[in-house]
Amino acid sequence: MNPSDNSDVPLPANFEKLVDSVLSKKPVLKKIVLNHGNKTLHEYAQDYIDVNRGPGFAKRQNEFLAVFRRYTIGLLGKDVANAATQQLKKRYFVSTADHHGPVTSPFFINGNLVTAVPYFGNPDPLLKYIIVLSCGNVSLNNSSYPRGLLFTAYAKDKIINHKISFFPASDRLCPVFDFRPYTVDDINNAKKGLNEKIRIGELGKPEAEKVLEILDKIYLDPEVLKCKNFSEQVTKTNFHLWQKFFEPSHVTPPNLIYLEQESLVLELLRSKHFDQDTVIRHILFDKVFDSLIQKYFDGIQGAFDTKEKLGTYFFWALPKGSKYRIQLWRNGNELVSDDGNYRVKLTPEDLRAAFDRKELIPSMMLCYIVLSFYYGIKCLGGFSQVNYLTDMKNAYIKMQADRGYYRSVEVCARAQTKEMGGDFALAFLKCPNGEVIPATGIDLVLYGSSDTWSRLVHKADVITIKEAIYSLMPEFYKIVYPEKDRDPELVAITSEDATRILGLEEKMEPCAEIKKEEA
Repeated sequence: MNPSDNSDVPLPANFEKLVDSVLSKKPVLKKIVLNHGNKTLHEYAQDYIDVNRGPGFAKRQNEFLAVFRRYTIGLLGKDVANAATQQLKKRYFVSTADHHGPVTSPFFINGNLVTAVPYFGNPDPLLKYIIVLSCGNVSLNNSSYPRGLLFTAYAKDKIINHKISFFPASDRLCPVFDFRPYTVDDINNAKKGLNEKIRIGELGKPEAEKVLEILDKIYLDPEVLKCKNFSEQVTKTNFHLWQKFFEPSHVTPPNLIYLEQESLVLELLRSKHFDQDTVIRHILFDKVFDSLIQKYFDGIQGAFDTKEKLGTYFFWALPKGSKYRIQLWRNGNELVSDDGNYRVKLTPEDLRAAFDRKELIPSMMLCYIVLSFYYGIKCLGGFSQVNYLTDMKNAYIKMQADRGYYRSVEVCARAQTKEMGGDFALAFLKCPNGEVIPATGIDLVLYGSSDTWSRLVHKADVITIKEAIYSLMPEFYKIVYPEKDRDPELVAITSEDATRILGLEEKMEPCAEIKKEEA
């Protein structure tokens, strides 16, 4: 395989082996490379807005939009909610690639930046929002660092990756879902951390002052401090933080709406599927579906695995006072933890009561059954999601066919599960030592310039899907293969090696730069 049609130079054998090792485990990703590899990132993102619609689909879509609108009003106000709902009615797609937290990680800003590119200059007046239904069922200390801000500095002749946390280390393993809101004291502690970094010479005052301004204007906004949990604070703060990324370039971006998918799914279940005769109600409460779910979903990544005791059945439990989520398994008409200390009956009344107590978190499988397979919304995802979401879709169709629910098969068959909307490499930061590294969102604020956005657009116009995916193969390999199964020769290949092998040094030019005098 060659990185592009413009090169007949074969890839080195070890890199070829690396690529094949990843694609052999990710067949849908392989098809994306084969079918769309020669498209530029811009061309590929242009296809996001094209959505397949099934006949007679309007009722389900309108049902989803009504709940989406009501949920968004409570967080971002009526004007934003109405406009975003109108956009979704016409452009029925969202991203589900992100984790719910401050939008600073390179993993997530790049996918949203790629999505933003075709918005600029688009004549559709409704196309104003990048809508992300992010996953809140991740720990605060996840590698994407949901519990605070990520940014880069150059001091003492080295690159320093800074983390500014809103919460103490003792909370790091708690899920983002329904975690307590940060307080003024928490942000003041974050400020103390910044001042300490200045004192020990790891951060310059100009950079620190810009981060302090972000904390003061965005994170200490009185309306944000009134939120009942951290998830709501993330939605409100990301809306404004995203806009700051574009300030150095003096352009107006599409707005970013970041909603926790689990909370939205709970609202959909509560309001539409407990008291109405829907297929979702039958899946949850009819025991006859249990054997089919076990037959078709058991072993799929992101669903559950009874043999390996991975995942959970429909919901994770988060009892009051518990810091950690608990696996649940079906036992008759109940969901029960392994130790038997937590149990909930599978009835609308008992689930609704548990929802009200915030004791249940919808599993990834249940979220996608509701969002993608029932409501049919196109869910853009990362390199793994395009595979497991497709596997889940096939399992769902087989399950519905076995029950003779052919209307459900028809709707789900049109669900688009193979659109990659994350895990792209676009925004890079140049450091004074000449090294080029992935940029965080805050880095765009600290080190961006008037041509940052134009550089990003240019790269989206010249980098192909194949090049973007291949450049991240070293990182994908470490995610796909557990440490015990990794080939030392392949692990030794770095992202920098991949960029050089693919001849992408010029295409991967930085969009922001730390100037030596600012370090």
